[in-house]
Amino acid sequence: MSITSKRQLDSEPVAVQAPKDPIEQQILAAGNLSEAQVEAIRGFQRRKGLTFGEAAITLGLVRRDSLFLALSKRYNYPVLNFGSDEARFSRELVVGYQPFSKGAEAFRSIRSGLATGPLSQGKNAFAVIGAHSGVGTTNFAANLALSFAQMAVPTLLVDANLRKPRLAALFGVDPKSEGLVEALTHFEPNTPPVAIDIVPGLSLLIAGATAPHPQELLSSKEFLNLSQNAQRNYGVVIYDTPPALENADAYVVASRVGAAILVARRHRSKVKDIRTVSQALEGFQCEIAGTVLEQF
Repeated sequence: MSITSKRQLDSEPVAVQAPKDPIEQQILAAGNLSEAQVEAIRGFQRRKGLTFGEAAITLGLVRRDSLFLALSKRYNYPVLNFGSDEARFSRELVVGYQPFSKGAEAFRSIRSGLATGPLSQGKNAFAVIGAHSGVGTTNFAANLALSFAQMAVPTLLVDANLRKPRLAALFGVDPKSEGLVEALTHFEPNTPPVAIDIVPGLSLLIAGATAPHPQELLSSKEFLNLSQNAQRNYGVVIYDTPPALENADAYVVASRVGAAILVARRHRSKVKDIRTVSQALEGFQCEIAGTVLEQF
């Protein structure tokens, strides 16, 4: 399966019919719109290429803050507020801050492709891998994990980039807190120091202490046990990894996890490099669940 995601206004969803968005469901269920207003929203949505929610807000028929609050309360739907949350959570979490945007819609489309593909076949863990640094793997992993949490799927996001971890910063967690490194050296594999419900439905295992030998830790039986336990205890597990062509850590994680999503970036990633990573993953008997092209 090949998944192509494009950021913001040039986003293209995968060719999978997604279920009706909870945002649209909430707007219609509220019953505050007349049939004429609904038709006006749908017409504006088609003309401007917006989501239903964004069209409703742009036309002034729905208040953004009231809809966010209703979603959070009724569906336990994780949304982030620019006023109160941005002191903690990074603005890179577009799925949380701008759930009506084209960028967020692209992540939901990718989520649907995974749900009707690998997840339906019993594969619920994915290593997010890029050939080189700077292609957006961490951003992608974080937003994809948040999108699954918004679907009420218990989700675990693991920072397996022990070289240059960044997930703690995105979610406002002290990077010196215990994390994956401590889980592999001090904790039982079934009781890692996970931050439960960092946002509703999303748990986070940061990298933890600086590891002098990250590849050895990721190759250990402790990591294998941890990953197996995570797959049993969560609906979806997503691993952020370091660049595959800069060290072998990503391949080690992928071999343990069994499925990978390749992330490439326009004008930065080379086709030959993606092919190299893809062939290496096949050598590790790792299924490629999708390939994502970031255009920003």
